[in-house]
Amino acid sequence: MNKDILLEWDSKHSAMKRTKEHYWKTYRKWRDENKGDYHDTFKGKLYDEFISLEERAIYLKYSFNTTEAVVFCSINIFYIEEHIGTYDIEFFLNGEIADDYLDFGSVLFKDRIIKVKHNLKTARSALKLGLELSDILKITEIPLKYIELLKEKYS
Repeated sequence: MNKDILLEWDSKHSAMKRTKEHYWKTYRKWRDENKGDYHDTFKGKLYDEFISLEERAIYLKYSFNTTEAVVFCSINIFYIEEHIGTYDIEFFLNGEIADDYLDFGSVLFKDRIIKVKHNLKTARSALKLGLELSDILKITEIPLKYIELLKEKYS
């Protein structure tokens, strides 16, 4: 299949844009309605400002046990530039949402989130001690834009 047909379908139905918007609705609903699961998953809470999304894939799928093909739009979820999960929406060909999938379940995720949270704690402590932002970057390897945001909002 020609990729341009998929990209034209995406443009017509704003599928990738809707996938990103729907991620935030799904994430916030999960966070607010399942606080225990949310806190267990992330070993506490996440700062929404540190979450970023990146387009991952768009693909057509037809299973022989169904009557209809679907289009999947998939995005990667990052926390301070560490990949922590994926979010996918399954669309019917008419653009309606069939299902969605939020996944933070990998074993590597837990290691990454622990590392990021440790680095954030270190950065907050360093900010309280008055260390220079460039020194905090070297110590924690957190990109400067996040350290500046941390200083502005949470110090």
